[in-house]
Amino acid sequence: MKTERLQRNNLDLAVSFLNKTYVNTEGFKKVSVEDLEESREGTVFAGWIGSELVSIVHGKILGSNGQIDWACVKQGSRGECYSVEPIKACIIELQEKGVSRIHVSRCLDSPYRRVVESLESFGAQVKHGQLTLCLGMDTLKGESKPIKSRYSLRSFKEGDDQTWANVKNTIFGSSSIALDFWSQNFLGVDMESDFDPRGFLFAEHKGVPIGICAGIVLHNRKKIGGSYIGGIGWTGIVEEHRGEGLGRALMMESLNYLIEKEIPITEVGTQFYRTTALNLYESIGFRIEVSSFDLFL
Repeated sequence: MKTERLQRNNLDLAVSFLNKTYVNTEGFKKVSVEDLEESREGTVFAGWIGSELVSIVHGKILGSNGQIDWACVKQGSRGECYSVEPIKACIIELQEKGVSRIHVSRCLDSPYRRVVESLESFGAQVKHGQLTLCLGMDTLKGESKPIKSRYSLRSFKEGDDQTWANVKNTIFGSSSIALDFWSQNFLGVDMESDFDPRGFLFAEHKGVPIGICAGIVLHNRKKIGGSYIGGIGWTGIVEEHRGEGLGRALMMESLNYLIEKEIPITEVGTQFYRTTALNLYESIGFRIEVSSFDLFL
C-alpha cells in the first residue's frame, strides 16, 4: 500500500469516501471539502492500493495535543490494518509540531488488537478508550445453555425503572435513580421511541433481580437495507452470581428479541479492560468495528 499526503485533486473523492465509510457510525457528521482542506493545524494522509483509495487519516492540533478525528478503511478492505501507515505518517507530522499526546476517535479498522500492536511497535504508548462491536445477525454463534433452577429470566414490568437502577448501581458502581432510566442515550438510544419492555431483561436469583441486559431497536439511527439496527446495553451480573452463564443467557435472549424484530446488525459498546464482557461478545460473534484511544509519544 502507498501512503501519501492527500492531494487537492482528490478532495472530492476523499469526502465521498469518508461519508460512505462513516455513514452508519454513531456521532458522525457529514463532512465537506472545506473540512479536509489543508491548514496549519490539520493534515490528511491517504492509503492507496494501485489507483484505489482504501484509507484516510485526518489529524490536527487542538491546544497542546493532537487529534485524529477520522481514521478509516473502506468496508470491503478491513482486516489488513490499512489505516496504520497513514496514522504513523500523521503521528510523525504532529510530533514534529511538538505534540506528545494524540487522541484517536472513531477509528474504523480491524483487527483492533493488531492496529494497537503496530502502533506500539512504532513507539507509541496506547491507552484504550471506548469500543463499539458489531454483529451481523446472520453470523450469531452458539446458543444459551440452560441456567440453574434457582435462576430465572424475566422482562421489564411497569414500575421496574427503580429496580433497574438499583441493579445497575450494584453492578457498575453508578448512582442512577429511576428517572435516569428514561434519559439513557448510549448508541443513539431515544427511550421515547426505542423502549419496549420485551427487550429489557432481568436475571433473578430466587425472585431477586441480580442482572440486567437490554436489546433495543434504534429507531433514530440510519437504516441499513431498509431496516433499523439494534443495540445491546447494560449487560451485567452482580459479582457473587457471576460465572453461572447468566450474562450469556441474557445476551442470547436479548438477541433473540432483536431477531424477531428482523434486525440485520446489532451494536454493543464496551471498554478494552472489561475483558469478561469483551470475551463474551466476541464468543457470540461480535467484532470490534469502532475504537477510540490515546497515543502517548
